[in-house]
Amino acid sequence: MKESVNSESITEHAQKASPNPISFADLFEAVVEAMILVDASGKIVMANATAQELCGYTLNELCKLEVEALIPQRFREHHREYRKHYLAHPRKRPMGNNRNLVLLHRDGHEIGVDISLSPVTLQHQIYVLLALNTVDRCSQAEYALHESQERLWLIKQMVNVGIFDIDCVNRRIYCDERLRELCGNSIDEMDDLIAVVHTDDRARCQAAYDKAINPRMGGEFRVQFRIVQNSDLQSDQQQERWLTIFGETQFEMGKAKRIVGIARDVTQRKQREKKLQQYRNETEALFKQQVAMLTASAIAHELNSPLTAISAYSEVALHALNETPTDCGSMKNAIKSCFEQAQLAGHKLYELLNFLQNNTVESEVLDLNQVIEDALLLARGDGYGDFILVLDLESKLPAVRANRFQIQRVLVNLIRNAVEAMRSARVSVSEIRISVTTLALEKMAMVSIIDNGPGIDPETLKRIFKPFFTTKPTGLGVGLSISRALIEANGGRLWMDPDYKQGARFHFTLPFA
Repeated sequence: MKESVNSESITEHAQKASPNPISFADLFEAVVEAMILVDASGKIVMANATAQELCGYTLNELCKLEVEALIPQRFREHHREYRKHYLAHPRKRPMGNNRNLVLLHRDGHEIGVDISLSPVTLQHQIYVLLALNTVDRCSQAEYALHESQERLWLIKQMVNVGIFDIDCVNRRIYCDERLRELCGNSIDEMDDLIAVVHTDDRARCQAAYDKAINPRMGGEFRVQFRIVQNSDLQSDQQQERWLTIFGETQFEMGKAKRIVGIARDVTQRKQREKKLQQYRNETEALFKQQVAMLTASAIAHELNSPLTAISAYSEVALHALNETPTDCGSMKNAIKSCFEQAQLAGHKLYELLNFLQNNTVESEVLDLNQVIEDALLLARGDGYGDFILVLDLESKLPAVRANRFQIQRVLVNLIRNAVEAMRSARVSVSEIRISVTTLALEKMAMVSIIDNGPGIDPETLKRIFKPFFTTKPTGLGVGLSISRALIEANGGRLWMDPDYKQGARFHFTLPFA
């Protein structure tokens, strides 16, 4: 049986082998680094004071342990295999191939370490000397920061975003490379950013920033605008990119200190939305045109026969008047037939309109506030969302009784008309205010849609609800007339405020359930 070797026998052997009065144990203890000596079986035979302090054990306690006791449980089997391979070809080398290693403290917490291995031969036996260096907190922090930066870089590449940090006190902007690339300019101050924003979007961008730094508005910085690249070129050579900004404001002592957020390039999405909206508009215009043609054809078909008869009977009446003496009997019969055919024409027209309108309106009890929010989503989905929305809803509004689909269509039509009017007038900051109020005496809810567009001139106002009257180049002039008919079919009323001069203001009412 091979005699076991402990720290004392190793020290004695080292003293005999060297005439130097300094003992091996003295040298071992003098080393600043944590040193642990392990035999071929993996048992710890020596450890200096630094190693004892690092591991949380006394020397006697360490000398009763295998080296794997200082390794987290999840790595122990792998380490035993590693130790066998190392002893087959021992050499001085670092352990872990530059990976971060961990040492298990006696109390269970893990310590980041670098480990170097050196083979030592004593009394014809091979030992392994472990030199342990703790990874300091600074290095750990640097490593964690490096990993965090790598993850952030990967995320930014995947979602195509830039990052910004706005110093609200000094109006300075700190941008990453991606955001500078998107802006195509040197962005160091808020004024620099505003300068590259499209002229039509600057007021909206500034309004969103002013809202974000207002402590009473929640601190959300959210806005979509166009960036003009190569601003020194002519307008037809400039490149426009759409950016969406999402940021959060940090306040200190009631004042905005900084805004941190991301900017995302949504140019391709906006181009696809624009193309899709063009298809929708063309399809909708074609559909309306076809409906109008079919409706006119149906009306003409139904009225053609009575009108032909009226024309014939009128001719008979005129012929009777020219007779001498006047043929009163023939004239009386002709006029009577004209009256009957006119009545028939009116009846046919009434039946046709009844069929087209389908007078049976399926109404239900509705939360009007929710219907308005759903209509806003529909309008934005149709490409009519480029405006600042101000909602003034009543939190305890009683339910109304109406047809959900028809009311949504009226709201979408009014919102769409407002957006198109503001677009055509190139309003710098487009705003739509939607409010709901209770008319207690009438037992109705009143919805108001107000825009800050160019308004409507008095001549147009006289004809605005007439069918087939329009001021749009591609319009059919049926939107507002149909909207009024739908509201009236639901028991309400739709009108426009003629005295409002700061834009256009429409109102409609609906009865409470």
